[in-house]
Amino acid sequence: MNQVRIDSVDFTDLDLPETIYKYRVWTNPYHKTIISKKEVFMASPRLFIDPLDCKIPIRYDLLSKKDLFEKYLYESRKDHPKWTREQHRKFARTWMKETAMSDFSFVKEWQESYFEDFFDRFGVFSLTANCFNDRMWKVYSDNHKGFCVGFNTLILFGHLGGGGNVNYVDELPIIFPSPKHSYEYQHALLVFSKLRKWEYEQEYRTHKFYKLPPTETERIIQVPASAYKELILGKNMEPKIKEDLLKSIPPDLATMTIKDEE
Repeated sequence: MNQVRIDSVDFTDLDLPETIYKYRVWTNPYHKTIISKKEVFMASPRLFIDPLDCKIPIRYDLLSKKDLFEKYLYESRKDHPKWTREQHRKFARTWMKETAMSDFSFVKEWQESYFEDFFDRFGVFSLTANCFNDRMWKVYSDNHKGFCVGFNTLILFGHLGGGGNVNYVDELPIIFPSPKHSYEYQHALLVFSKLRKWEYEQEYRTHKFYKLPPTETERIIQVPASAYKELILGKNMEPKIKEDLLKSIPPDLATMTIKDEE
């Protein structure tokens, strides 16, 4: 996989496009603030068009008895570091036999509850590498009536805490619980995997996890003016809309290149 971590990253080592783009609609008041206030919104995956985005289940049902034993042995060592070897093994043997993780109905209900909580506290900001994508202009920018903002990738991701590309696959990956898959690997598969039907988006994304469910306001992050590179106006944008947009550009974005969609 070519996704990257969202923590300490040396962006000079990453294979990222110089500019990444966000398609928006000026008639939507929530979209205007990406220009007027230099704000981006970390959206809950619950709002995504793709119902499977960030919702790949952990496959407890595919674990063998040996896998279950290793899982609970791992958890025992993590939660009870002062226990003896025999205590750890006893814990693992007991939970291997008594676990409800072999019950499909229980696991399904538990994971639905987990995803509800996860979506409450998780936020994603999605972008694309392609500003000439006709389908993106139609779907995400009101059939070329909107606009597209180009960001300096390194500055934007550096400010937001990291980012990487989405991996498009024919089948969503199987995610196993730790220790068979580390938490980091589980997270990478969950957040950066989408079915190939979405490949036209050429998506790059960054994300944020909140300790407590954030308010709508807390999901908003202001971006430095230095991150802004381009503003592309849709070819079907109405003159009055274009005039209003141009008047709303803050002075510190004056160096941003402004052009009409070709």
